[in-house]
Amino acid sequence: MDKLERQIAMETEAGREGLRVWQQTLRDLPPERRIMKAFELTEMARQAMKAGLRAQHPDASEQTIQELYVDRLLNHHGLSLQKIRQLQAQGS
Repeated sequence: MDKLERQIAMETEAGREGLRVWQQTLRDLPPERRIMKAFELTEMARQAMKAGLRAQHPDASEQTIQELYVDRLLNHHGLSLQKIRQLQAQGS
C-alpha cells in the first residue's frame, strides 16, 4: 500500500478499521501464503489496469492494449515504450 492509499484509508473510521483488519490478516498468514497473496494481488491489478485500457480504447487490438499497458508501467519509472525503442534502434 502506498502513502496516498494509506492516507485515504486513515481519513475514516471504516478505512482505519479496514486497514487494521488487512494488516492483521497479512500478519497471520504464513510466509508462503503472503507471497502467493502478493502474486494474486499483482495479477488482479494487472487485469484491472488492462480492463481500464480496454474501456478507454474499445477498438484497440490486444497487442495495442499490451503496448499501452507496458508504456504505463514504464512511465511510472520515468521511461516510455517509445524511448526504449529509440534506445534499441541506436544499439542496432
